Amino acid sequence: MCSTVDGSRTKAHRTTSTTQTVSPRPISARPTDGSLHPRRRDPPAARKVTPMNRRKSLLAVSAGAALAMTLAACGGSSGGGTSSSAAASSDSASASASETTAPVGEPIVLGTSLPLTGPLGVFGPPIQAGYEQAVKAINDAGGVDVGGTMRPLSLVVKDNKSDPTVVTSTTKSLITDDGAVALLGSVTPPLTIPFSVVADQEQIPALSGLTPTLAWKGANTAGWKYAYDVFIDEVEQTAVNFQASDLVENNKKVYLFMDTEEDGKAMGALWEAQAGKYGYTIVGRSDFPPGTTDFSQFVQKAKATGADVVIAQVIPPDAVALWKSMKALKYQPKTAWPEKAGVVGFNQSAGPLAEGASTFGWWAPKNGNVGGEAVYDANKAQFGEGLATAAVISSYAMVQVMVDAISRAGSTDPDAINKALGETKDLATVLAVITLGADHRGVIPANAVQWQGAAQPIVWPADQATATMLAPVPGLAP
Repeated sequence: MCSTVDGSRTKAHRTTSTTQTVSPRPISARPTDGSLHPRRRDPPAARKVTPMNRRKSLLAVSAGAALAMTLAACGGSSGGGTSSSAAASSDSASASASETTAPVGEPIVLGTSLPLTGPLGVFGPPIQAGYEQAVKAINDAGGVDVGGTMRPLSLVVKDNKSDPTVVTSTTKSLITDDGAVALLGSVTPPLTIPFSVVADQEQIPALSGLTPTLAWKGANTAGWKYAYDVFIDEVEQTAVNFQASDLVENNKKVYLFMDTEEDGKAMGALWEAQAGKYGYTIVGRSDFPPGTTDFSQFVQKAKATGADVVIAQVIPPDAVALWKSMKALKYQPKTAWPEKAGVVGFNQSAGPLAEGASTFGWWAPKNGNVGGEAVYDANKAQFGEGLATAAVISSYAMVQVMVDAISRAGSTDPDAINKALGETKDLATVLAVITLGADHRGVIPANAVQWQGAAQPIVWPADQATATMLAPVPGLAP
């Protein structure tokens, strides 16, 4: 360990202005109020007046121009290389942007290890898009106020190939080779847990936004020290499958298909524990390793039970194989839930079989977020009407939370950032209002969505629903 970074802690590598990315960079999306940082719901008198606070007032005046820039940039992305700035496409946008002072301090390096390839590769691009859009938006607004100096963000992205071992090596490289002072996570416990282990070992603050929080928490019985997770609580999530299934007439019988990864084990146990509370009975369960391709024996068992509800916790390729097997064996339940696998891109990988497949969701326009709809609207053409775009929003919010902590810390010393991160409370972001608890979890509410064509409308709860649940599952019709 050699050079110091803004404080008492010593780190192995000094930050630089170079940004390493490995896939296309969508341009920024912004909250509807024009502000590029999250708004803390503190009384006005309690808020520190900083250059960034004054800049927010200026940007609020030009909210329309900011959103115009976002939409023009997203529409102009060619899908390869680095997208050029869309500021020149609008005189009014250019004029507004010129009023913002460019950051002048040393770049703050944020690092992320994402599944851009491999069986979880469908998750990587929207996560990367959210991180890059937030970073660009914050830099365009003048950067991050760190102790009175406006500093730019620099994002380094590495592909972990959906492999936990590669997660470990790439996360270490982000710290030692790229000088990351804070880390942004990816998705699912198998990838987020080794990422968090490295963060705790190296004492670097790390924030993930798409990993069920109880499975993540349970992986470290001593408690995480530098890692944090903002997502749903699995007890609430596993209740959603039963509560949403109540929307259609069914026999209250449930069959579980669970892989043997950490989340399969944890989620299976929760569904078994939860079923009776909602009047359901688990009539059978099949367990299998990830990568299973022949589900015929399991589907025959499920069909024999007559279960009207199927819940599966599987990786994307396995869900496609399972759905094909149910179709071939003429098993059409009333509701079917390809959890994890079905949340992003299932309509593309499974084709017509995906119609009517349901999963839990984690974002809704009316959940108390600030500016989420603007980010959603700017990304839905690329990522679709559903949870892939919600993943962009979640990742965007993780940058907001981390930058808020850095600014409050007044330093890029990892210990100072970690302390400030742990004090995050009632922070209004594009995802939701976020508070990080003593257990390092930030729990957000779950809902239920269903594949209907190329979209995933919300079907439960009623006050958020944008469509009616289809049943029995149309894609599995004989």
